[in-house]
Amino acid sequence: MTYEEQLRRYEEKLDPKRIRSTLAFAGLFQLTHELLKSSVLDDVKSFYGFVDVGDGAWLPKQGEHEYGTHVVALDPNRFRGSLMWLQSMEAISAQEADRLDDIYAHRHQLTHELGNYLLDPDLEPDFDLLVNALTILRKICRFWVEVEAGIGTFEDFGPDLDLDDVVPGRIMVLDMCVRAYAEGLGVNLDVRDESS
Repeated sequence: MTYEEQLRRYEEKLDPKRIRSTLAFAGLFQLTHELLKSSVLDDVKSFYGFVDVGDGAWLPKQGEHEYGTHVVALDPNRFRGSLMWLQSMEAISAQEADRLDDIYAHRHQLTHELGNYLLDPDLEPDFDLLVNALTILRKICRFWVEVEAGIGTFEDFGPDLDLDDVVPGRIMVLDMCVRAYAEGLGVNLDVRDESS
C-alpha cells in the first residue's frame, strides 16, 4: 500500500461523520448488551421471586432455594446458569447462548479499546454482532411476554390479544435508539422482527 493510500484511509477513518457513527454504534452496542444482561440475570432471578428493592428480598422465601436448585446448580456463574435455564425453557438455543460470549467480548472491546476503533482503519465495529444481539434480546423478551401471559398479566386486554402486539419496554427503548442511530446513518433499521 502506498503512502497516499494509507493517508487516504486515515483521513476517511477520521472523518467526523465516521467518528460519530463509531461512537454511536459503541453506545448502542453497550445499551443492547446491558439490556440482554438484565433480561438474562435479573428476569430469571425475578421469576423465582427476587424483588430488587433496597437490599432485595425473596418473595416467597423458598424462591431463593428454588433459584439455587434450578439455576445456580446448572452453573455457579449465574449468567451462564441463567442462560442454561433459558435454554431448558426453549427461550434461546445453545448456539444463541454461545453467541452471547462473542457479543460480550465485542462489548468489552468497544468499551475498553474505543480509541482503536476510532483511529485504526483496519478495525471496525461488528454490525453482525449487533444484529445477533438484537435478535437474541427480542427472543428472550418474547419468552418473558409468554410467561407474563401465562400468569394472567394481559387478561384485562381480552382473549383476542395477540402476544406479537405486546412490545416490552426494553424493546421500545432500544427500537427508538436503533432508529436514531440509523437516522444518523441515513438507513432504515428496525429492532422488531417481522417474522415473529
